[in-house]
Amino acid sequence: MTNNASNYAVLAAALLFAPLSACGDDKGTTDTDTTASTMQTTEPPSTTSTATTMDTPTTDDATTVEPTTTTVTPTTTGTTETTGDDNGFVFPSDPPEAYTQIDRHGAVEAGTAGIAAAQGLGLNPGSDIAIRDDYNASNPAEDAAGMWLGEIGASVTFFHDAFDDDITGLGLVPATVDETVMQAGPVIVPDTIKYDPNMPTGYPNGRALTDPVVDITLAAVLLKLGPQQPLTFFADLPLNPPANDVPFQAEFPFLAPPHL
Repeated sequence: MTNNASNYAVLAAALLFAPLSACGDDKGTTDTDTTASTMQTTEPPSTTSTATTMDTPTTDDATTVEPTTTTVTPTTTGTTETTGDDNGFVFPSDPPEAYTQIDRHGAVEAGTAGIAAAQGLGLNPGSDIAIRDDYNASNPAEDAAGMWLGEIGASVTFFHDAFDDDITGLGLVPATVDETVMQAGPVIVPDTIKYDPNMPTGYPNGRALTDPVVDITLAAVLLKLGPQQPLTFFADLPLNPPANDVPFQAEFPFLAPPHL
């Protein structure tokens, strides 16, 4: 039986994008080119709809949550709107052009683990992760056009070069680069939340607040998926916390109260 602590150690290392001292080298150049070429042909399902900036909570039962009817009125400054009930929410009403996009997070870790992975967290002297700012300022249409396929391909190759020996040593079966493209490519490219109402709800088909999204993404990137290594393999490790440390709310905004 696979040692769960060892499995979790590999998972934790992957979360930190391999040793922070690692720098990109020429290893795996051919695989990177193959990855970029293969991912170019991977298209997201035509039945999906996308959202790029919010995670939408989902439910697994038949409970219906009735929407709250509110009246929106402009404030005296003309830049915010407030709801007419007592929930205390204040929403800006500035046009989109008034904002500068600095982040997007539809696909989990696509802009960090998927871009310049060899640079880790960017803490080493000489490391440069400015390209992640460029990625976060771009949009899903540019993803679909192939703008970031080369970078994502290089990161996928980097992960397999760094972790395949460890995964094999634990008695697990790593995915090939091409298998990773097939498993994770449609989730990461474009960087959106996909949802097909004809399929069971749960990440990567939609996203509930309770979904172990990072664990699922790591399994799709690192493991050859199958009955013995399902998409939830890392999420099912007993060392994982069973639930959020603070319970989620049953009504909007659903998120747990912040830690003070």
